[in-house]
Amino acid sequence: MKHSFKFTFAVILSMGVLLTAACCTPPAKNIFHDKTLQLIYTLQNQRNTPALLLFLKNENPVYRKAAAKAFASVQDPAAVQPLAELFADAEESIRSAAAYALGQTANNSAEPILIKTCQTEKSAAVKQDILEALGKCGTTEGLAFLTGLNIPPEETNLLTGQAWGLYRFAVRNIISPPGTARAVELINPTKPEKVRFIAANYLSRTRGIDLQEFAAQLLQAFEKEQNLFTRMNLVSAMGKAVKPEILDCLKALLTQVGHVDYRVKVNALRALQGFAYQSTRELLLNGVKDENTNVSVAASEFLLASGKGEDAQVYLDTALNLTHVRHVRTRAALLAAALKYAARDNKELRDKISGVIMAAYKKAPDNYAKAYYLGALAGDYVHYAFVQTETFANKGNIIGSTGITALVEMGRDAIEKKDEKMAAVFAGIFKEAIGTGDTALIGTAAGILREPEMNFKTYFKDVSFFTTALDKCLLPQDIDAYLELRQTMDFFNGTKTAAEKPPLQNKPIDWQLVTSIDPDRRVKIKTVKGDIVIRVLVNESPGSASNFVQLIKDGFYKESYIHRVAPNFVIQDGCPRGDGWGSPPYSIGSELGPRYYEEGSVGMASSGKDTESSQWFITHSPTPHLDGRYTIFGQVVSGMEVVHKLEVGDKILGFELK
Repeated sequence: MKHSFKFTFAVILSMGVLLTAACCTPPAKNIFHDKTLQLIYTLQNQRNTPALLLFLKNENPVYRKAAAKAFASVQDPAAVQPLAELFADAEESIRSAAAYALGQTANNSAEPILIKTCQTEKSAAVKQDILEALGKCGTTEGLAFLTGLNIPPEETNLLTGQAWGLYRFAVRNIISPPGTARAVELINPTKPEKVRFIAANYLSRTRGIDLQEFAAQLLQAFEKEQNLFTRMNLVSAMGKAVKPEILDCLKALLTQVGHVDYRVKVNALRALQGFAYQSTRELLLNGVKDENTNVSVAASEFLLASGKGEDAQVYLDTALNLTHVRHVRTRAALLAAALKYAARDNKELRDKISGVIMAAYKKAPDNYAKAYYLGALAGDYVHYAFVQTETFANKGNIIGSTGITALVEMGRDAIEKKDEKMAAVFAGIFKEAIGTGDTALIGTAAGILREPEMNFKTYFKDVSFFTTALDKCLLPQDIDAYLELRQTMDFFNGTKTAAEKPPLQNKPIDWQLVTSIDPDRRVKIKTVKGDIVIRVLVNESPGSASNFVQLIKDGFYKESYIHRVAPNFVIQDGCPRGDGWGSPPYSIGSELGPRYYEEGSVGMASSGKDTESSQWFITHSPTPHLDGRYTIFGQVVSGMEVVHKLEVGDKILGFELK
């Protein structure tokens, strides 16, 4: 039986007897046998700020801490001052929870509070959390404060907090030359391992920084670094220091005889982006032949994004020589690159490439392989009719969603080539897609129609078809299409309705199910490549954990497929359509806590806060840019080698609750 709670202030204030009784009860293994914690998490799920604020003053520290953590998910600016008052709490863990929640509000009004508190706080652990929180909500003033801290080398907590703060600022694109210079100092081998890891992430992930002047420090740090994940990020950072000695290091990694972790290779390939094509060409062409699928895919997608016309025939020949089934995605990307870069006046070559792609499409063993080849035709809009036919005949699956993406690329190409006749044809195709009622076709078509440079406004005198499509969207399962339509309607009508919160309501948490789940509950995921075992984190994310367990019990995930693999990032599953655009007819609330994304973290996919439902992912490596933004509800305890082998289209054979 599911329990839905709706509490008034009077009900909460009348719970004194219950609160007192709970204080005297020994903690259960599953913390949610405590009815008051159920209440706090229910209020969190309902985003009920006024009711939660009352618990910040509760005499029981367990409830004060739970309420503070709740605001990390609620993220209401109205809680900033009440949370600030918790810095006077005697309990260190509560002060840390308050700092985390303040950062999660992303509200600038928390900045002066955090700066002032950092200067008076006695606990180094709490100061660490304050500095990280500052990076989530601060301005350039906060960044200057953080960067200017003179921290002794033995103060590991503060160094860690400074590194995290710099990283959190950078994720928000708030950076400064002194901040970058400090991050370079923090990768020094003499610094603590965790600090080096965070600083390397800063240098790897931060956009718009030039690290050429720090090339020597990067090379030295990489040479001495033993931590795989720090090395991986240092390799990415090298791509921002375009110097010959950096290229030599990347070449050595990619041609080294013996074992080099595939994640380092993937990042090394991506780091080549800043170097001249001719100096990296052979590395990329060799990379597509790598036995590791993730490396092979990364190399081929690099060539698709940044290839050269003179090598179109080379891409075709290389693709034709890749015959192993594991190279389907790579082969399709190479064919796409060949078609994309082949000279427009070389009709013979373009026809040959297109013929190879169409033949591969027709012979492909499954829909995922078909989708890759259909998408490869995007490089020549001459074939739009074929792609259009396949797209609209296959609504609701991976072929349809890939096909509309290819049509978008074709339409963009036609307009860039100033082909007015074909531009009008594509305008009609995208209008047809909006009218299909298919969430993938609607969402993708709506996106290109509002691109200003495409100038699609001139083709539509009547835009009522947008409203018709919007009215037919079923929420929350069509939330992606709904949000795209709202933005496109605003573009055409000159309005700002997209800024309004969509009419979603979090599904109530089933506390009866939650309390039946042991905190050490394992789930075995059986795949065609082997088994993965995860531990469900019910005490941290009760709504998400119980939702996952219920979907397993209901058979929702039966015969599902891995629909997304981003090399050295994630694998993703849980879409009933198999293309990433599907979900059950409800959404659950985001549960954002202080746990970090590590290798093998299991998270909920979403299209924004409180839009999660059934899709989940597992990380290949630590991914700190997801921290505090995506719910973590599980952790892989065995089978990571399987996670690293899974590819798009691999079947999930079943789930076993252990």
